[in-house]
Amino acid sequence: MKNITIGVIGAGLIGRKHLRKLAERHDYELVGIADVNVDAVSAEHPRTRIFADYRQLLDEARPEAVIIASPNQLHAENGIECARRGIHILIEKPVTDTLETAATLITEVRKGGVKSLVGHHRRHHLPVKTLQALLRDGRIGDVVGVSAIWATHKPADYFKIAPWRSEAGGGPILINLIHEIDFLRYTVGEIVAVEAIASNRQRGFAVEDSAAALIEFANGALGTFFISDSAVSPWTTEQGLGEAPEFPFSGESSYRFMGRRGAIEFPELVQWTQAGDAQDWNKPIQAQRLHAPTIDPYVAQLDHFRDIIRGTASSLQPVEDGARSLLATLAIAEAATAGRRIDLRDRYAALSP
Repeated sequence: MKNITIGVIGAGLIGRKHLRKLAERHDYELVGIADVNVDAVSAEHPRTRIFADYRQLLDEARPEAVIIASPNQLHAENGIECARRGIHILIEKPVTDTLETAATLITEVRKGGVKSLVGHHRRHHLPVKTLQALLRDGRIGDVVGVSAIWATHKPADYFKIAPWRSEAGGGPILINLIHEIDFLRYTVGEIVAVEAIASNRQRGFAVEDSAAALIEFANGALGTFFISDSAVSPWTTEQGLGEAPEFPFSGESSYRFMGRRGAIEFPELVQWTQAGDAQDWNKPIQAQRLHAPTIDPYVAQLDHFRDIIRGTASSLQPVEDGARSLLATLAIAEAATAGRRIDLRDRYAALSP
């Protein structure tokens, strides 16, 4: 079968990761890279056409598909230009930087009739898919609640390298929590309301270093989430899954899903149930370790993107769905500032009518 011609917009940290994965593929043909650092990218990819202007990549190389790995504030513009040219897009998360630009991108993608996939790579982890299936199939009964932690200590150099991270919009809510919100939407169900509080007490920056959120799901389940970039702990999804070498593996579960008939820890996939399917606090509860193989989620994501383009699969996360994860995350930041509960249902409807 004919290879899919593909371009990459943005050769930064995540763009380089995509390029490494593409170099190992035989179903994609890389036809160009767009990045403002032309000389540096050319040195790394001497056999590939490099463009300073991404529009030149789109118009001269004419790829069938593009991976958008540019800065967040450029995602919408890049995606819209692709959609207007009929080019399919794999767009890194967050889908855009604002709800207004997300709504415009959704409209243009629909108008252009192109296929889209948002790069929330955790949806492609086999342990995540296993968890989703267990919850969907009622392995622990109706989900009653979820308790989650994402807590690690980012070093001082993290902020020195990129000072914007210590300003509004640079805290763990908008940088890190969006991964977790998308994960919860994918496994538990749609989030319909949030409340939150935040603190900058540990670092004293203009943005939060810690936050706690209350989450209400459409199926009636409730959730709590504590997030901090100023606390040393083994409880992050990155450490628990061992998904990248820069995050030392802990193997610890940072999520606990509780249901009417049992509970599951994640990512360790430990299931807790009572004998005979009992529901009685006076009876012992037993643990069973479940198994899910591991795969490279970025490889699986490229497999899925290929199948979407060829029409053999529906997108696991089109731009409409990616925008919902952005909306819920932004609402948590807003709730922490406003000190009130925020209902999301009308906002979803306005985002993608």
